[in-house]
Amino acid sequence: MKIPFTKMQAIGNDFIIINQIDQNYNLSQSQITKLSNRHFGIGFDQLLIIEKSDDPTFDYRYRIFNADGSEVEHCGNGARCFYEYIQHHKLSSKNPITAQTLNGSISLTQDNGLISVDMGKFSIGNKDESSLFFEIYLNNDSEKMQGICIDLGNPHIVFFVNSVRDVDAIRTGKSIQESSIFPHSVNVGFCEIINSNEIELVVYERGSGLTLGCGSGACAATIAAIHLKKVENSLIKVNMPGGSIFTQSSDNNHVFLKGDASIVFEGVIDL
Repeated sequence: MKIPFTKMQAIGNDFIIINQIDQNYNLSQSQITKLSNRHFGIGFDQLLIIEKSDDPTFDYRYRIFNADGSEVEHCGNGARCFYEYIQHHKLSSKNPITAQTLNGSISLTQDNGLISVDMGKFSIGNKDESSLFFEIYLNNDSEKMQGICIDLGNPHIVFFVNSVRDVDAIRTGKSIQESSIFPHSVNVGFCEIINSNEIELVVYERGSGLTLGCGSGACAATIAAIHLKKVENSLIKVNMPGGSIFTQSSDNNHVFLKGDASIVFEGVIDL
């Protein structure tokens, strides 16, 4: 089975996009995992699939699969790639574009060269706060810290640290994801405050591990920082290992993610 694909990236968060508007390839979890392998497959953090929506109020259906083959609810960097793919292949000239997701919807627009994603409504703190103290492993030590839970349609926990460079994000992220507090796992973010309008962030993602960028993680960290009055409620610059993006919270509990996205290469893979 030959499948055309497009490899894309947004701040180093890399994806392949498969167009299933006219043909369904019915990829299994094991096939997706094989494709994600960076030595024996194409390699990606997430697989994004474009489909027709059964609901006429949406332009497309947007599906997201992690590198381990699990389907998830949200991916902000992927959403920008999704929009850029549609524009590049001239699938639509609409602005904004609306897409149906696993448990909701997103709206995508382009303005001044940046793609803006309305990530939808968020909520803060859906767990017993007394249970959210975890061991954060640092370079030469460890420290118990309290995380703050943010729900963006997908689950996040954010920890504020003095320096993201001191955190063993892989060891800490794995231990938190394995906690019984999160039966469906969780995206783990480590945030350092630079100033009132800028933060630095590292995210250990569920199903993908440590990535160069995480759009929903950037939004979650921004919401947590605003909630704790660590930054201003304005346009926030989020620096991640793969580059910088911008986030902004609105008065109606919506959060917006702004940045660019680019095509790396296109090809056909024979399964």
